[in-house]
Parts: sequence; C-alpha cells; structure tokens
Amino acid sequence: MSAEQLEDSLMKLPREERRRFAQWFYANEINILEPRDDDTVHPAIEAEILRRRDEVDAHPERLEPWQGTTERVRARLHELRRQKTQGR
Repeated sequence: MSAEQLEDSLMKLPREERRRFAQWFYANEINILEPRDDDTVHPAIEAEILRRRDEVDAHPERLEPWQGTTERVRARLHELRRQKTQGR
C-alpha cells in the first residue's frame, strides 16, 4: 500500500478512529521508523527538551519535588470535585 492510499484510507475513518490512530502512531513512531545511524534524538524532541531546560534555568522557583506529588494531585482533584458539587 502506498503512502497516498494509506492517507486516503485514514481520512475516510471517523474522526475518533483517526484520533486513536494518531495516538497509536505517535506512541509507536520509534518502532515504525528505521533507527537513525547517528543515534541522535529527533530534532523536535531535542527542541522540547532544551525548551524545558531553559524554562527550569530561568524559573527554578516553579519546580516542585516529586515527593508528595500523588497527595497534591489527589487534594486538587478533591477540591475540584467539591467545587463542582457546590456549583450545582
């Protein structure tokens, strides 16, 4: 099957099926594409890593320790649920 045929078939799928395929493709991209000989990171991934590094360097006060993350997330979810039920 050619790339054009594959594209045509994908575009005929319902939107949700295309979304699921896109998520699957992104998650499996490393297995689909041949490994690069130079063993480097994809430029888009490298750019994102560098962007995040620069953000951390510029704003270290935004960092939070991993310890206690689960408890903080649960507390925030409970707070949101409480707000939602109070708004009814």
